[in-house]
Amino acid sequence: MTISLWQRNPTNEEITCEVAIIGAGISGLSAALELESQGRSCVILEADWIGSKASGRNAGYLMRGGAENYARTADKIGREHTRFLWNWTEENLRGLKALGIESTEGYAARPSCLIATTEEEESELRRSVEMMREDGFAAELIEPANAPQDPIWWSSKPRVGLVNPHDAACSPSELIDLLSASLSSTPVFEQAEVYRMEQHDGRVRLLSKQVTVQASRVLMCTNAYASQLAPSLKEIVTPNRGQMLAMRPKSPSHARLEYNYYLNRGSEYVRSAPDDQVIFGGARTYHEANEATSSDDTTAEVQEHLESFIRELITNEYDITARWSGIMGFSPDGLPVIGAVPVKGIDDGKVWYCGGLTGHGMSLGYRTARHSVRVMLEHEQTKFSIDRFG
Repeated sequence: MTISLWQRNPTNEEITCEVAIIGAGISGLSAALELESQGRSCVILEADWIGSKASGRNAGYLMRGGAENYARTADKIGREHTRFLWNWTEENLRGLKALGIESTEGYAARPSCLIATTEEEESELRRSVEMMREDGFAAELIEPANAPQDPIWWSSKPRVGLVNPHDAACSPSELIDLLSASLSSTPVFEQAEVYRMEQHDGRVRLLSKQVTVQASRVLMCTNAYASQLAPSLKEIVTPNRGQMLAMRPKSPSHARLEYNYYLNRGSEYVRSAPDDQVIFGGARTYHEANEATSSDDTTAEVQEHLESFIRELITNEYDITARWSGIMGFSPDGLPVIGAVPVKGIDDGKVWYCGGLTGHGMSLGYRTARHSVRVMLEHEQTKFSIDRFG
C-alpha cells in the first residue's frame, strides 16, 4: 500500500533506539525478544496490527521439516543441510514450549502425517523414513491397514503415511499474543507503515504515519513485502498467496482427525479445528501463475479446488464457515534468508532482512528471527546467509 502526501506526518515525535524492527509478526516479535534478552533497545513498526499478515493467517502447524519430505529435500539441497533444517525446526518448537505455547488454549500435541497418494511419492516417503531414522529422527510409517480411524483414510486415496510423532498445532493468533505478551520493554506501533528510510547523522531514520524512529540498525521482518522497502530483494524473496477455508461437516465424526495432514508433497493440508471444524488449505501448485501475488483476496478457482478435496477426502455434506488467505515469502531454495541488504542512500550493513520462510513461518520463524539478531549484531555463523544468492 502506498502512503499519500496527506497521510504523512513530518511532525511526529522521534524515538531513538539501537534496532528498529519493521513487521510485528512471528519473526519481528521474536527478534525483539532476543534483543531484550541482550539488554538492547528496540522499537517495532507494524503497517497494520500485530499478527495481521501471514503470521495470523496460516493453518497453525508446528511441524518438523520443510515444505517437502526428507528424501526429496535431501535430493535438492543435500543431506547435511536437510538434517540441519529438520533439527532447526525441532529447536523452534522447543523454544516455543519454553516460552509457554503449551499453556495456550488452542495448543495440541498432535502428530503430523505426510500422505502419499501416488506411487512416486510413496517411494519418497518410504525412503524418507529410512533416512530420518539413520539421521536420528523419530519417524513412523503407517499403511492403510494400520491407519488411524480418521475419515481421510476412508477415501482409499492414501497409499502410505509418514508420521512425525512429536509435532503440534496451535492457534496462530494465540501464538502472536504469547510473543507479544512476553515483551517487557519494546514499544510496538501499529498502523505505522514505514514509507521512507534515509540516513541521518550516521543512523537510519524511519518515517511512518505514527512515529519517526532513528536506529543504529534496521531489521526488516516483513517477509513477502520486503522488496517494497528494499528493491534488491525482489528476485530473492517472492510473494505467494496461500488460500484456506474452514468447514463444518454435517456429521461431527468427519471433523475428528488424529493427525495434521500434508498431501501431495505439501501442496494441500488438512487439520481439525475448534467447534467440529476442519481446515483445508493449499491447491496453490495447481494455479501457480495466479497465486504468485501479494493480493490477499481469495479466488473462486482455488476455493473450488479446495472444496473438491473436501468432497474427495472427507464428506459431501458440510457448511463453509470461513475463507481467507495469507501472503508467504518464498526463497529460491526454500530456506530462510538472513543478511544485510543494500538500500539507496544508506551505508552498507545498516539495513538487514530476515524472512523467506517459504510457507513455514510457524515452524521456522521464532528460532530464525532470534538467530538473525545474533548474526546481525554478533556475527554468529549462519547457513541462511543472503550471500548464497550472490
